[in-house]
Amino acid sequence: MSVTELLQLLRDADPDAKVMLVPYGYSAADAQEVRDVLPASDRWTHEQGIDKGRPYEFLYHGEPHRDVRRKCEQVSYEKIAVVMLAADEGISRLTRRG
Repeated sequence: MSVTELLQLLRDADPDAKVMLVPYGYSAADAQEVRDVLPASDRWTHEQGIDKGRPYEFLYHGEPHRDVRRKCEQVSYEKIAVVMLAADEGISRLTRRG
């Protein structure tokens, strides 16, 4: 999801509503309040391709994993900017350091 898409989805939201984060694989009951929003200081890698006939897509920090994808087909890599939502203020300090 891009920042533009997120802003469109929030267009009609109550501006005083709390922003909650539901970790992948959890239910809404496990949501935590977003405590910080921070753009990453460096770009991430968006990778997509075909592995054993099935499409795949990953987004990860760092350089492309070219050596890991030797048997995959139609692999492409793109460096992209990311914005992180943090439920724990501690992640902000770690991310901003370096």
